Amino acid sequence: MAQATGASPSAASRKASDSASLWRKDWPEFSTIEAILTATAAVGTGVIVLVGPAQHPRWEGGILFDEAARNELRARDPETRARFRTVGNYTYHLSPLIPIIDVLVVSAIGHGDRKLAENLGLITLEAYSYTGLSAFVSTEISARARPDAQCQSSDCTADTQSFFSGHAAISSTAAGLVCANHSRIALYDNAWADAAICALSAANALATATTRVVADRHYASDVIVGTSVGFSIGYAVPVLLHYSHAGRQVAIGPDPTCGDNCIGVSGTF
Repeated sequence: MAQATGASPSAASRKASDSASLWRKDWPEFSTIEAILTATAAVGTGVIVLVGPAQHPRWEGGILFDEAARNELRARDPETRARFRTVGNYTYHLSPLIPIIDVLVVSAIGHGDRKLAENLGLITLEAYSYTGLSAFVSTEISARARPDAQCQSSDCTADTQSFFSGHAAISSTAAGLVCANHSRIALYDNAWADAAICALSAANALATATTRVVADRHYASDVIVGTSVGFSIGYAVPVLLHYSHAGRQVAIGPDPTCGDNCIGVSGTF
């Protein structure tokens, strides 16, 4: 009697699902070392939060163009500054919305792609953990007084969480993630839509950074550094650790072009 051969239905379905995933086979998946680093960064951030910021500033005033930018951009009356601060808080809290939608709605539900959703979700947590730790370490070490702190003596108590801007960094991390993911993966199945969502996320990050200066909560240098760090982390984590590995092949062996006793290294990157 003939016997059926081949993979079981469950194994076959898993293989078909894996091949249909938008997460390419040559992209490394979220690794154990990444999980350890993400958890370590999260715990480190929590410890710094529990310790609390420095009470006495070690750095006051602007540098380079800070004072000129402050004079030009800062809202003149307190009520207007308060309104811009509120707007900046809204855009800051809304910034993770697009990455979350990309994971839970677009990937998991829209594409039904569990592999893609899991990797994008974990990468998002990883990028945010690195940005959060970087921001808190920076504010703790620099202890820069905010421009509106009105600290006039070396022994005064003031808000020292100025450098660099956490609002700018977190919102820019979202922009970096969105732009990296949508430039490599057709999440919306439309090139224009993928480009537009990157632009929207970047505009939100820029708006957040700008409101922090207008509200007199940060110097221009605070938001420039925060934006740069945040976007760099958000973009670099998926690209350098995952997407840039596509198509890499390295071969080591005899190289006849330089003689009989040569060893050559060749590859595609």
